[in-house]
Amino acid sequence: MSRRVVVVLVLCLSAPLGAAVPAGPCVSLTTAPYAASATFRAVHIDTLDPKLEAIFEDARRGWLQVLNAHHTTDGRGFFLQRSGSTFLTLRSFNSFAEYDALRAFRASVAERIGPDGEKAGAQYDRGDVALLAPHNSEVWTRLEALDYRGPGPELSEYTAGYLQMVVEQVSSEAYQEAWKQIHAALAAAHYPIGRKTFFSSLGSGKYVTFWLATSPAAFREAGSPEQAAARSLGAEKAAALFATVRAARSEVSVADVVPRPELASPP
Repeated sequence: MSRRVVVVLVLCLSAPLGAAVPAGPCVSLTTAPYAASATFRAVHIDTLDPKLEAIFEDARRGWLQVLNAHHTTDGRGFFLQRSGSTFLTLRSFNSFAEYDALRAFRASVAERIGPDGEKAGAQYDRGDVALLAPHNSEVWTRLEALDYRGPGPELSEYTAGYLQMVVEQVSSEAYQEAWKQIHAALAAAHYPIGRKTFFSSLGSGKYVTFWLATSPAAFREAGSPEQAAARSLGAEKAAALFATVRAARSEVSVADVVPRPELASPP
């Protein structure tokens, strides 16, 4: 359930985490950057030339050293690496007023750093030599009705040790109806792998699902959702439900995703 969020405009003598900046208007963002319960995610997608990935990562690490030295953050988000050389950064927010404030906050990072901010930013931008298309930003909206929480500690895209990312174009409400029965079957089978789903509301218009595990080994050991559903429904009924899901979607891609917390923005 979403909650109303107020973005407060104040006169600040210091930036987040105490970094000195000139007096002037600044924004107090009210959603924690990695709040799994938040309604939206600001998502940035960096597709890299694999041969130049190290340049991108080194530039990011150098930039983080600058941010930490000045006790501030760029507000960019948490880094996930999709199989290959694609990086996703996710930042939580709860209203589009806050999203606009977040964009302004990011744009003012050089001011928060101080006199060396522009130079440091230019040094960081040298990592862009590694970028390929697609290179874009999206906004994802939470779809809690398509979530599943397995037994054990609750995981999110910010806390899982391994994620399987499924992107799909959903074209029929039959998908949601079949999911309700699949969800019940997974719960009855005590399937240990969690699921979080988003809708790319400003972007591709597709569903983005993360199956969440503590590690790649835990994900493999759990088996597939269809296998788990078959244990509680029987193989024939489970197969029929998953066939309904497949018929209600198109343009499906599946990829391994690993967290890269060492590249994440300071909170």
